[in-house]
Amino acid sequence: LMAVKSLIETVTVGSGGAASIEFTGIDQTGQDLVLLLSSRSDQNGNAIFNSVQFNSDTGSNYTMTNLYGDGAGNESTNTLTGDLRLWTGASPAAGNTANTFGSAELYISNYASSVAKSVSSNGVSENNGTEAIAHIGAGNYTGTAAITSLKILTQGNFVEHSTASLYKIKYD
Repeated sequence: LMAVKSLIETVTVGSGGAASIEFTGIDQTGQDLVLLLSSRSDQNGNAIFNSVQFNSDTGSNYTMTNLYGDGAGNESTNTLTGDLRLWTGASPAAGNTANTFGSAELYISNYASSVAKSVSSNGVSENNGTEAIAHIGAGNYTGTAAITSLKILTQGNFVEHSTASLYKIKYD
């Protein structure tokens, strides 16, 4: 089988920022989805964790185990069971190095199916000072409807030029 990756849509945050980035009416002709995110938050402090919700589902249908560290010897793991969303890496915050964006990737398997979906994520915030967060995670979304919409959230707002691209993977 050969995997074919096709861009569904790219969203770039405009002037004034945005509380979320959303994809709706997601094409159902692929098997997997890949979300790439370049982001920064206007929230004060250091790195800010981002999250994602599927199909506007705010129920307890998300489980994820996360491993993350800050580059200063502070590593941690957590398992979030019955959470309201999945983690998708971290964004630099207002207190981090100016004009610097973090990167994240979220992989969603079998998004068009009527069974639970497995999800993996990895990402890193960027900061030339302290607390640059690196994150990997693996999880599950127990919703059984095909994923037709995806909403990315952060604390505060995504700043201008934060960008998300959603791809479908189809196996031929």
